[in-house]
Amino acid sequence: MARQGTVSRVKIVWMAETPPYQAPTGSKVRRRVLALAAVLVVVAAGATVLAWPRSTAGHPRAVPTYTPLPPSTSAPAPSPTPTPTPTPTKPAVPHDVVKPAGPVSFHFTGPSVNITATVCGMAKVFPLDPPGEQHHTVCWVKEGFGVAPGSHSATTYVLGHAWGQDDHEVLNQLSSRAMVDVLKAKPKYISGIRTYPVTDLNHDTLTLRTKNGTLKYTVADAYAVSKSQAGYVKPLMDTTIANRIVLITCGELDHRDYDYNIIVEAYLTSSIAAKA
Repeated sequence: MARQGTVSRVKIVWMAETPPYQAPTGSKVRRRVLALAAVLVVVAAGATVLAWPRSTAGHPRAVPTYTPLPPSTSAPAPSPTPTPTPTPTKPAVPHDVVKPAGPVSFHFTGPSVNITATVCGMAKVFPLDPPGEQHHTVCWVKEGFGVAPGSHSATTYVLGHAWGQDDHEVLNQLSSRAMVDVLKAKPKYISGIRTYPVTDLNHDTLTLRTKNGTLKYTVADAYAVSKSQAGYVKPLMDTTIANRIVLITCGELDHRDYDYNIIVEAYLTSSIAAKA
């Protein structure tokens, strides 16, 4: 979406050599997205009722005095093995067959993030720049770079904007949370490219709804990478990885933009087919 004023866009620079690392710098110019995304156990207490006998003194049918027998030399009878209390099993995770289709809604949730958005389709035009309304919309690449999500699909790429100059950009909440980790992380090299691990988003969930059903993914990895180097990260660019969503946005924190892409990889953990 065009904005008033001069806006420069970040272009993909496919470089043969990795430039020397430079400390992140802020930018007042909007950075566009680079091309590429208690089980409750109830224990029954064994209640033993002790019945104290009534007194039989003076009663015509008094119980005779009890005389103990001599100790037995035989081995005592074994104590019965207590029956363990069964533990309820967790309900099975649904894995219905959901045919591939373009997503229409997006929900990303975790302890520090809660984002709901609609989803539009976008063409594979580099640099990838999600079009349309940018406060409540993310986009998926319809063809040529990834596939439509389903219960037996390969990788789907989803992109959304984050921008330090606008608090309401759709993925600002996720981006700023990630950048807190990035700015204190030690570099990790993937395919020889310097990246910065993000751990705060691990185990968060990403849910996509399509006309064919609901697909739930769990975040397994996230990191930041220089925009000019992202295209050289081989796992990121591998469109054949099964049941994966790659979510891509820009780095932003405290109204400051960084020359990073934030990459989030999530894998399918449940699929529920739409009711006929």
